[in-house]
Amino acid sequence: MNKLDRSRIAVMNIHYQYHPFAKFLDAMERHGIRHVDLWAGYPHFLVPDATYREAAELRRELDRRSLNPICFTPKQGGYPLNIAAEDPIIRQRSLDYLLKCVEIAAELGTPMLQLLPGWGYYGKSPEEARGRACEGLRRVAERAGSLGITAILEHLQIIESNLALTRSDLAAMLREADTPHLKAVVDTCHMAVAGETLTEYFGELGDKLVHVHLNDSDQLPLGEGKLPIGGYIQELEQLGYDGYVSLEICSRLHYIDPDAALAVSLGTLDRLLS
Repeated sequence: MNKLDRSRIAVMNIHYQYHPFAKFLDAMERHGIRHVDLWAGYPHFLVPDATYREAAELRRELDRRSLNPICFTPKQGGYPLNIAAEDPIIRQRSLDYLLKCVEIAAELGTPMLQLLPGWGYYGKSPEEARGRACEGLRRVAERAGSLGITAILEHLQIIESNLALTRSDLAAMLREADTPHLKAVVDTCHMAVAGETLTEYFGELGDKLVHVHLNDSDQLPLGEGKLPIGGYIQELEQLGYDGYVSLEICSRLHYIDPDAALAVSLGTLDRLLS
């Protein structure tokens, strides 16, 4: 059994997006968090306009604060980005963007790069869109692997994608992409919506499941939702999971006062870990 503790907890900055990035970094230091999951979106880090020099400067700032970036999570879930797009211009733009994300992740020294499956037109068979997604994922993951980075794919909910909604969909996309450099991440919020369990995920995906997002229902701060977070922690320990666990808050109400929302999540987590 691998005991989960603060040393394996990472926090994502997505719910600080209406605040300066320095406010997030200050909060990490204040709460004693060492690992960060870097969400790259405006205004914190805008990939299309970013230079590699800016990425190097960001890495120096993280080093100065003794913060370890465990994953680069670029914004990619909406307009104008869709790796599965039927429109060849949008799809190529999305691939170019993600390939640049690989280079940025390498400059930052992050061992993981998170990817999403994109989406096809709802009401049409998803097979062609899934094929386009898998071909693109393979290209991005292969480039990542050549730089020592593991690409990790997350399935979503039907309101976000129609290509990967369950653990079996995720496993099928990994098989079709057919590259050892593409692995899986499980988000407990999406998992619960699909009616599945961590044991089922690890049972089907095995060593391809390399990262966990520990999220409450509706991606609220931990303890404000309805999911059995304590049970998930125990299950991860019983399964022998020894990787990082990222905390996300994607409830926009909590973007107003991100410090308060983070304090709720960390307070809940500390009680459960103790």
